[in-house]
Amino acid sequence: MVLRIVIFYVLTWFFIILLGGIQQQTGLLPAEIGLPQWGPAIAALLMLFIFRKDGFILTFVSKNTGWQRYLQAAIIPAGAALLVWLLSSLLQIQPQTASATQASLWLAAIWAPFGALGEEIGWRGYLHKKLDPQMRGLVSSILVGLLWMPIHIHFLNQGPLFIFLLVLLIISYSVVVYALVQETGFSILLAAIFHLTINLTNMLYLDLFYETQFMLINALVWVLIAAGFVVAKRQLFFERRK
Repeated sequence: MVLRIVIFYVLTWFFIILLGGIQQQTGLLPAEIGLPQWGPAIAALLMLFIFRKDGFILTFVSKNTGWQRYLQAAIIPAGAALLVWLLSSLLQIQPQTASATQASLWLAAIWAPFGALGEEIGWRGYLHKKLDPQMRGLVSSILVGLLWMPIHIHFLNQGPLFIFLLVLLIISYSVVVYALVQETGFSILLAAIFHLTINLTNMLYLDLFYETQFMLINALVWVLIAAGFVVAKRQLFFERRK
């Protein structure tokens, strides 16, 4: 199992770098379209081909998942974004960077569903589903969060405190989405809806994302949400898999 995870992660970064290089060198796609987001998906699909004897199957849609869970996957990130926005407004946190153009936001919004799907095929559809039988839910969620975080490389020059807060934020995302998808066989569609809602709502305060004060609020809100899920679903997160 460890070998599979290592190979998947190496392949993920290979395709992230390859797709990023192709996009940059060709100039055919604007920067708002994050082609490297499909690195995890390509790596996962390649893993299925290389290790097809494993019989591993991706769950794109879980037939037994009710509409309420899909709604929950959208409402939780949207509600968190609203709370973060309100707290930031009350504390009068202002962006120090130039505002994104409307054209850039439209391009990012159009690409967002494809980017979310590409990432979730890899992170939840393959990686977390592969780890789940071997680990307690909280441990696997933290590990996936730690492996997922470095893909946000454009934030990694913001200083150690910012990076620490980003790690907390991404791990919290990982914990919450695990609670939503584990019982569905790691439904990629469900995870993609959660991811997509985060991406779209983040556009409400895109310029603030590089502010450490804002990241502190964002991370703390999501840590509290994740803690709530861990407490409410203790059995899911702490019991060893059979």
